Amino acid sequence: MLPATIATRVGKMAHLPVGVGIAVIWLLLCLALVALSLLAVADYDTIDLTVRLQPPIGWGGSLAHPLGTDDLGRDMLARLILSLRVSLVLALGATIMSASIGTSLGISAAHFGGWFDQVVVGAVDAQASIPFIIVTLTLTALFGTNLLLFLLVLSIFGWERFARLSRAMTLAARGRGYLLAMQALGFSSSRIYLRHVLPNIASALLVTATINFPEVILLETSLSFLGLGIQPPMTSLGNMLGFGRNYLLTGWWIAVVPGIAIFFCALAVSVIGDWVRTLISRA
Repeated sequence: MLPATIATRVGKMAHLPVGVGIAVIWLLLCLALVALSLLAVADYDTIDLTVRLQPPIGWGGSLAHPLGTDDLGRDMLARLILSLRVSLVLALGATIMSASIGTSLGISAAHFGGWFDQVVVGAVDAQASIPFIIVTLTLTALFGTNLLLFLLVLSIFGWERFARLSRAMTLAARGRGYLLAMQALGFSSSRIYLRHVLPNIASALLVTATINFPEVILLETSLSFLGLGIQPPMTSLGNMLGFGRNYLLTGWWIAVVPGIAIFFCALAVSVIGDWVRTLISRA
């Protein structure tokens, strides 16, 4: 009985980080999606120099600004809510777009083969060998910086892993009996790939997406921190973090608050991704 009891407790402890991760993501999503008016906080861009650099409530601040204010007197809670909303939407949108682009190219390369397959494989290798910061610098230098362009830039990141995975799994599926049988029965290629091949490789693509999502969050943070991403008056987690580095001695909370949000958001998604990968591997 003792080994069984120990195994049960270990199993419960293994599920604890997953539960915490889901709770953190749920909390961040609720915080990001709720209207600012429901929390009765100030506008994210309202300037009030009379309360500038006010600390959070636990360090001598007031209930009017629970997370303090920045050097222009803007409410940190309101800015954090908007930053979470922008960063999560960008990360989710970029992950969906990169997964769609990569999966479509990977399946198409496996289906057509020949020169098209060679072009896709060459593009995958080129993307994997070029530092993404160089791609970002080139695109921003040519086209400038705006929200839509930044979303497109983020969607370029990670598409090659979806393309490589979907191509390999589609080639493996093409050699199986059920696919050959459907081709012999005259089923169209679109029906075969959309109704049979894609559902069979969806689990692996989902795991890849859960790995890609926190990486996109950190990428957006890094680019915005360097001034290559979201530009004022719009704000994001990386934008807040980059702005707060100038006030680490006089207003540490300006950088620490978004930094904590970035840490817990990326960690929670990574924990959930590991859990999903474990579930799929056991299925």
